[in-house]
Amino acid sequence: MALPRPAIVAALALTLFAAGCGEVSTDQPGIAPGSSTVTSHEPADPPATVGEAATWQLQQPEFVNPHAQGLMVEVTRLGCSGGETGEVLEPQVAYDNDRIIIRTDVAPLTGDTYTCQGNDAVPVEIQLEQSIGGRDLVDAACLEGEAVTTADCTDAVRWTSPSRGATSEIPDWEPPADYSFVVTSGCGERAFIGRFAVTVTAGAVSAVEPIGESYAGVTAEMTPTLSDMLDEARAAAEQGTVEVAVDDAGVPRWIDIDPIPNAIDDESCYAISDYRQL
Repeated sequence: MALPRPAIVAALALTLFAAGCGEVSTDQPGIAPGSSTVTSHEPADPPATVGEAATWQLQQPEFVNPHAQGLMVEVTRLGCSGGETGEVLEPQVAYDNDRIIIRTDVAPLTGDTYTCQGNDAVPVEIQLEQSIGGRDLVDAACLEGEAVTTADCTDAVRWTSPSRGATSEIPDWEPPADYSFVVTSGCGERAFIGRFAVTVTAGAVSAVEPIGESYAGVTAEMTPTLSDMLDEARAAAEQGTVEVAVDDAGVPRWIDIDPIPNAIDDESCYAISDYRQL
């Protein structure tokens, strides 16, 4: 079955990031009835080939959320076909504990092929049966077959989850007085939703810049420091659930907060990157 070519805008990516927040699904339900999806506790084999080879890239990887089950990708036919990717077949997906492997084959084209100037990228929406959680998103075409040695497959992993290795333990880490970072804030119903470059001076937010289509009305007063995020997590942990992942230096890279389990739109989650001490 071919998938439609939806019109993709940054606002949709933000919606996918903010939606689906709450408890991350770790269920491993096996083979779903009527589905092409296979789940395994063991390392999964790539889904079977169903058409001709194509690779995919996340359209806006910075807005992918460990809670998400919806992905927006761009699919490109591997072989030369006069610049045409053509019909994208229904994506095939396999899950294991560490990876979600996605194959996006395309339908065969008829007629002559021409000198390849680069095939077009076809936007496709993929609905997963499980939230991503702490798993990598992997392009099956880059694990085996003719695409493996191409420039599109220098790395089969298209996205690595910031929540990998997350626990309920909140670190004692304290940031310096002056630093900067980029945060993608999602989950819940709040004004501070989107992707922002933040500068902290003397322990307080001194500048915040929206990235892409993020809300331009966010002010420094609305923007939490990393210390504020950790304090928010500590307060929520008394009655709710908290998940924190840190990098090798102990700097938080993922903070996921649900202060009242089963309540609606009270969650907050922060994916943190590009941390620098100033």
